[in-house]
Amino acid sequence: MSAKPAWDPQTMAITADAFSGLTVVITGTLEHIERKQAELLVERAGGNATGSVSSKTDLLVAGEKAGSKLKKAQALGVEVIDEVAFLKRLGIQLP
Repeated sequence: MSAKPAWDPQTMAITADAFSGLTVVITGTLEHIERKQAELLVERAGGNATGSVSSKTDLLVAGEKAGSKLKKAQALGVEVIDEVAFLKRLGIQLP
């Protein structure tokens, strides 16, 4: 795995309402960004980042080895996206 870029999730430009009103869970290993950074980006984009999947979860961002949270989200019919789609929704372009 390559080193993750030194992004500052507090100041980088993002689509401000990308996750407005959504409850988002991030699980698995992310390749391009640290989980805590991703959670901060969700909150900056109007969403609520939580650590567990429930019937109130709107979106799951699944990295490598997502495991039981992915299975639970699928069973509940929660929308599942990967890290690239997550970054794209935020308006972040990968190199």
